[in-house]
Amino acid sequence: MNLQEYISSGIIESYVLGLASEEERQEFEQLCGQHPELVQARDAFERQLEQQALANAIPPPPAIKAKVWAETGLVSETTQRPVVRMGWMKYAVAASLVLLAGSLFWNLNLQKQNQGIQKDLASAREELNSARQSLAAMEADASVLQKPGMKMAALNGMDASPASYATVYWDTTSKDVYLMVNNLPQPPTDKQYQLWAIINGQPVDIGVLSMSQKPLQLYRMRNTQHAQAFAITLETMGGSPVPKGEMYVMGKL
Repeated sequence: MNLQEYISSGIIESYVLGLASEEERQEFEQLCGQHPELVQARDAFERQLEQQALANAIPPPPAIKAKVWAETGLVSETTQRPVVRMGWMKYAVAASLVLLAGSLFWNLNLQKQNQGIQKDLASAREELNSARQSLAAMEADASVLQKPGMKMAALNGMDASPASYATVYWDTTSKDVYLMVNNLPQPPTDKQYQLWAIINGQPVDIGVLSMSQKPLQLYRMRNTQHAQAFAITLETMGGSPVPKGEMYVMGKL
């Protein structure tokens, strides 16, 4: 077996995201016991997901943080406990809930201390509602990715941007296409990324991408009946009927 080809096949992403079949999962776990570099690649991808999910997190003050740990029944990071690996989506949701609890606790204390901060509390409530909506969206994305018949294409960086990486999920039942941007540079203001389905060797436009600042954003693109591969190019704003810009990532189903 060519280990690098196996890693590039997208099996690591499928395993971590819970999309791998039972047979693929067992094979992957068996190979992890034989190849340390496979374990390193898996851990690196998990760390990337966790870092992106928590990129905008603002930790509460130490005293409040300790109280939140105690009142929510969660274990402080200073307590020595066995480490249990979690899926990236569960990790992101759990971490976000802790931050929500911390924010709420902090705001309630402020309200008791000073009744004149109603305006700040209203703003905090809006932020909490926004965070709850983000959590709901993440859970909805997770349910989409775990649907039966979902295929994944790992799009690896090309010469224009070797470090770039994206993932396409194609629902073989509904033919819907979803795109997750793992790592693409922010485009210039007059340009836009465009996703193409490669069908019988020809690129077919399935939508332009309006980049979001949210980590792990799942974009729904146009559906396609058939596709052997997918690619992303950088085009002028609004897209192009045929690829004209540089290709940033590409990958086969």
